[in-house]
Amino acid sequence: MARLMQELVKYLNYLEVPVQVEDYSTRYPELGSLKQKDYKVSTDGFGGLADIDKLRHINITFYCEGAGVLEYVVRGKTDIEREISFLHFKRLTSKTLRIPGHKKHDALKFLVDRKIPVRLRFEVDYENSLIKVIINNYSQFSIFTELWKAEEIDHDFLDMVTRYLLRQDSEFIKPEMSDEARKALRKKLAAIKRSERRFF
Repeated sequence: MARLMQELVKYLNYLEVPVQVEDYSTRYPELGSLKQKDYKVSTDGFGGLADIDKLRHINITFYCEGAGVLEYVVRGKTDIEREISFLHFKRLTSKTLRIPGHKKHDALKFLVDRKIPVRLRFEVDYENSLIKVIINNYSQFSIFTELWKAEEIDHDFLDMVTRYLLRQDSEFIKPEMSDEARKALRKKLAAIKRSERRFF
């Protein structure tokens, strides 16, 4: 599996047309269109491949990236602390600037790089013959976890992972709510977020 993932990463890095990511986030709709790039594979904390017989995990990482920075203002100490915590937790590069005429805890301007780190992690559970798949920041800054039986890891599984990475279909993730309900919820959350923030 590790060697196949390495081949997949080589293929993704040499794509002539980068994968476009539209509407990545309802929390930050101003991120706009992003491109997937800089694919890497690592195993057990090493770049490249570790000993296949002792393999514990495989990571595929890449970025959803756009030009420039996202700028916005957050007001109120609690909301500022929440925003800083969120950006740190999601590993987004950012900095803050004081706004003239405001105390530090009243309002801060956030400058966030339009570069979102994405990770697919495949963890091997030898005792139970399971593969745990953990996906961070693929879309909507989400975290997704699912268990697969070892015997399910075949060429069909790898094809599904490839189509998922290319954003050709989302069968790899099986949502628990309907697409209509998810879209309605996203619109509602976006409207709430827009009303909470004022942009310069």
